[in-house]
Amino acid sequence: MSRSQWVLRCAVVLAIAAVVVTALPNQSGAAAYPRKAIQLVVSFSPGGGSDVVARVVAKYLAAELGVPVNIVNKEGGNQIPAILSVLNAAPDGYTLLQEQQANSAIKVTLKDLPFKLEDRTYGPLTVGGPNAFVASGKSPWKTLKDMVDAAKKDPGSFTWVRTGGSSFTDMVTLQLFDIAGIDATKTKPVDFPGVGPGNTSVAGGHVMLGGGGAGSVVAMVISGDLKALAVTGDRRVPALPDAPSAAEAGFPESNLMNWYGISGPKNLPKEVVDRLDAAAKKLAQNPQFIKDLEQIASYPIYTPPAQAREHVLKEAELYKRLAAKFSK
Repeated sequence: MSRSQWVLRCAVVLAIAAVVVTALPNQSGAAAYPRKAIQLVVSFSPGGGSDVVARVVAKYLAAELGVPVNIVNKEGGNQIPAILSVLNAAPDGYTLLQEQQANSAIKVTLKDLPFKLEDRTYGPLTVGGPNAFVASGKSPWKTLKDMVDAAKKDPGSFTWVRTGGSSFTDMVTLQLFDIAGIDATKTKPVDFPGVGPGNTSVAGGHVMLGGGGAGSVVAMVISGDLKALAVTGDRRVPALPDAPSAAEAGFPESNLMNWYGISGPKNLPKEVVDRLDAAAKKLAQNPQFIKDLEQIASYPIYTPPAQAREHVLKEAELYKRLAAKFSK
């Protein structure tokens, strides 16, 4: 074999080797995220408002990421077991938490919390929606102001649905009381295990004021069992077209909103957070996603991770203040 033939053969071999190496799977573990199904933990039971939102988000998130996003419901224990299952998971982006008030900011009202709000990686916020203030369909109240006036006139006989004293719905009600100058310590909260049973009692005329995520009361408002006096925030929702916003009703500071997002264990890699953030940003611009959210009285509220974390921590301070004020 001549020298020129030997050089040519070596060049061919090297070229083939380069092609083979390029085609081999990345053995360093640096392949783009995600490479397998993602588990999205929801700290409430199937069928509830949180679960419904999670399933809408998971459907569209899976399409954006190209892998299944499976909902894992872990209800009970004041949401703490579900939260810890994510915080203690491997920080690889395959076990995530549906972030919401009940999983984070609201927890500061509890004693001996087994985690800190800072001990997780915040991803983007994805979905928001108002809470509704509801009365019996037969209530004489026509507006939110009617309800406020009644509570101020005779707080001792004013009854309202309370779900533990530190739930998000409780905080929404307490915020309204604070704004309106109603002394909640003189009112009569009636305790229920959840807003569903509470609102059933409101519909029956046994309790005067109920509430909950706007999407959770739509069916009973349509049936006439409940009357939606207003929804928190500064905009109406198509699912409850006759319910004014709190701002329209004269209480613009009644602005606590349901929000949902994504979080994960501490030290989640930046590339994972960035990928989730990019996907969430696309969701917010998807017309069909927006339409599906409208059916459950919700809407996109894309918020980048850094701002999402700031929002959670800031809101936690409000909850602490409200809880302290009305626990006296």
